[in-house]
Amino acid sequence: MSGREIFSPQARQRAARFMAERGHAVRKGNGGNGHGRTLVLDPAKLARFEPVRHRLATQIAEGGLPTRRRRVEKREILNVADLTIHFGGVHALDGVNLSARTAEIAGVIGPNGAGKTTFFNCLSGLLTPDRGQISFDGHRLNGSPATRGRHGLGRTFQTPRLFGTLSVLDNLIFGCRTADSARREYVFDPGLRRISHRERSVRLARMVGFRGDLAAPAGSLPFGDLRTVELARALCGAPSLLMLDEPASGLDVGQAEDFVGLLRSLSDLGLSILLIEHDMSLVMGICDHITVLDFGQVIAEGTPAEIQRNELVIEAYLGRAD
Repeated sequence: MSGREIFSPQARQRAARFMAERGHAVRKGNGGNGHGRTLVLDPAKLARFEPVRHRLATQIAEGGLPTRRRRVEKREILNVADLTIHFGGVHALDGVNLSARTAEIAGVIGPNGAGKTTFFNCLSGLLTPDRGQISFDGHRLNGSPATRGRHGLGRTFQTPRLFGTLSVLDNLIFGCRTADSARREYVFDPGLRRISHRERSVRLARMVGFRGDLAAPAGSLPFGDLRTVELARALCGAPSLLMLDEPASGLDVGQAEDFVGLLRSLSDLGLSILLIEHDMSLVMGICDHITVLDFGQVIAEGTPAEIQRNELVIEAYLGRAD
C-alpha cells in the first residue's frame, strides 16, 4: 500500500475538530425558559464516519484520483434568489435563497416535507419554479435537465435512476459521452479527458468503490451498489456542481466511511457539492456550510457549529420546549 497522505492538512484538522465536538441530537435546556439549548451529536456515531485513510488510500490509488494537490480557487458557482413554487395551495418553496462555492460541500437539511427534494428538482430542471432566479457559473440557469447537465450540473436521486437493461459499463460510458459532447473538463482530475471512455469509466467506478462486475446489467445490482454506480455516472458527466440527494441511504458502514472521505477529497480538488442528507452526524461532519429548510422556507444558514446552536433549527427537529 502506498504511504502517501491523501487528505490535506486542513481536511485532517477539520475532521479531528468535528470528531471531538459533535454528538447525538438532544434537546438541552437552561432553566425553564428553553434558552441556551444546542443540538449536540454523538461522538461515537460521528466517529464511524472518520476517514479511513489507509483503506481509502488504496482505493484512490486503484481508482486514480490525482496524487498531487492543486491550488484551488474558491468562488461562488451557484446563486439561488427568491425561489418559489406552489402546488395548489401548498407553498413547497417560498422565497428560498442559497449559494454554493467551488471546493466546498454545502448541506441542505430539514424535516420531512421541508422542500429539499423539490428544491433539487427546481435546480435540475425537473420542475419549473413560479418565481425566482438561478445563476450557475455566472449565467442564468435554464433549459431541460439534459441541457443543465451539459452545462455542468450533476445529480443523483433518492432512488437511483440508471438504465436497468444496460450494463454498468454502458451506463458510465453514457456519462462520458455527455461530458465530451459538451467539451467539459473534469475539475477534480483534468487528465480524465485524455483517456478513452472505457478506461475513464472503469477508473471512476473503482474510485467510488464499485468492485462488482462492470458487464452486469445495472438493474441486477443491490441497492448499495446502485448508489455507488449512480455516483460514478454523475462524475463521468464532468460536473462542476454535484447534487446528491440522500447519498448515504442504503450504504453499509464501510461504504459510508469511504463515501465521506471520497466527497471530502473531491471537494478539496475543486468540485462543488450540494448535499441533502438526513444523517445529521454525516452532514455536520463533512459540510462547510448548511442551509436549513422548514415548510419551504429557509429558517437558518451557517456553519455546522452555528446550525447546532440555532433555536429555530432545534425546534424544527425536536419541537418547542415547554
